[in-house]
Amino acid sequence: MKINNELIFEINGEEVTHDIVYKWEYKRMIAVHKTLAKMEGVKFSPYFDKWVKEKNIDAMRSEILRIKIQLGIEKMRSELKAKTKLANIISKFSNVLSNKRKFSITEIVVPNTNLTPKELLDRIIEIMMVNNDKHLEINLNTNPDHYVLQEVSDDVQEVLETTGGSPLPTHFFAHYNDEEKLVSTFDPKFEVQAPGTARLEDGTIIGGVRHQVGRDKDVLRFRALVEFPAVLPNYMIKEHQLHLACEFGHWISAAIDDNNFKS
Repeated sequence: MKINNELIFEINGEEVTHDIVYKWEYKRMIAVHKTLAKMEGVKFSPYFDKWVKEKNIDAMRSEILRIKIQLGIEKMRSELKAKTKLANIISKFSNVLSNKRKFSITEIVVPNTNLTPKELLDRIIEIMMVNNDKHLEINLNTNPDHYVLQEVSDDVQEVLETTGGSPLPTHFFAHYNDEEKLVSTFDPKFEVQAPGTARLEDGTIIGGVRHQVGRDKDVLRFRALVEFPAVLPNYMIKEHQLHLACEFGHWISAAIDDNNFKS
């Protein structure tokens, strides 16, 4: 699963090369490998260290996906419970300290597609929110830091991932089409949006998203926007911009591939 070579990444108004995105993904693969290797019953390929030295991210990505599928969502959720519990306590505390937000934003230009902004967003949401084996593989493979991404009810997605530069994974629920306490607003230069709150299991709002898609002359422009508590250090906000580039680079690549939508 590779990012489409034609996609263009922009962070803070400057173009970011695919090489930078892949270097970030490679770094996170090494960290995730260490996390997964500690879980009961996990046995990585004996070639993994060789792939790390060769920086063979395609082989590393496939092997990490194999391990995640082998473990299963329930097992990963259980193995990471202690860490996510601590991370969620920190998230609650951060939310109490300030009701202000910082935005982590990455924009992706999508050339040479016949899809409309709505069609592109609908396809991304379908992959993210419709539970089946193909989507499970795509969702776990879009970012090394993804452990659980699945729909649990209408417009609600369970997420267990490590965000940005956080040392701990967070377990939360993305409530799409819920704009409670969102600080960001819809930019009229875009055509469609997918806003939502990020809530802990007890309903506490710890952040949110407002992803948007529009036309920019003869290309599509996707804006991934995540709201974090303002007390988080800028380092984590910047790291999450690359997190967004990695995951939405893969998600958009999957969405513009018609083969993924053939019945």
